[in-house]
Amino acid sequence: MVPTLRNILCLVATGTVAATALAQSVPAGTVADIEERTRPFGELCLEGEDCGGDESAAVVVVVPTGRSGADVYASACKTCHETGLQEAPKSFDLEAWASRLDKGMDELVRVSREGLNLMPPMGACMTCSDDELRAAIEFMTTAPED
Repeated sequence: MVPTLRNILCLVATGTVAATALAQSVPAGTVADIEERTRPFGELCLEGEDCGGDESAAVVVVVPTGRSGADVYASACKTCHETGLQEAPKSFDLEAWASRLDKGMDELVRVSREGLNLMPPMGACMTCSDDELRAAIEFMTTAPED
């Protein structure tokens, strides 16, 4: 029974010391220093909002457009379509693409944009336009040039 009482007293003493240490006020200059170090370093202003800032400082995100079907294929489609990964029709396998092509190019572009089965929306090209998706599909569904 004595060790239990000793443990309880030790815990109470430790708790008291910890509470006292935590209850100490922060030195005068420290609060301002902390606020300065943790303040936001920038502001977000969306296009069309009046943010009262310098308009010339606006950042413009440029999305590449006009990439060729081969470029889009190499950067976004090849990983799955070259090997048939995740049940993707293999590139340049005209038999595998035949039933899909029968549905029309607009449908293939829609499926590429929205996703289907294991293919996520936009495949692996979040910045592709419909024209670029179409070019990549056309590239994959034609016989390779020797």
